[in-house]
Amino acid sequence: MANRTGPTVTTFQALAVASQFGITLAVSVVLGYFAGHWLDDRLNTGIIFTLIGVLLGLVAAVLNTVRLYTALMRKSGTAQTTKSVRGANEGSIHTLDEEEQDD
Repeated sequence: MANRTGPTVTTFQALAVASQFGITLAVSVVLGYFAGHWLDDRLNTGIIFTLIGVLLGLVAAVLNTVRLYTALMRKSGTAQTTKSVRGANEGSIHTLDEEEQDD
């Protein structure tokens, strides 16, 4: 069996990140579009603010997804590290008990 050194992510966690990205992308782009369109109507500037609003929505969606993913990986890595430390501690305690029994 292969020994995994990196943090693991469950299927549900991966689906949560993917669905969060889809929802965030849709909402932020639509809000950026409407805000930019409103500004374009008020300032009579064509579509420049609409494009800026959509691009800002895309950037916001990507940044939010990266933030969510790094938090998930940090949490998963912490859980993995905690399990590793417990296993190491149990092994070392077990080894000490064995040495005491041999004496």
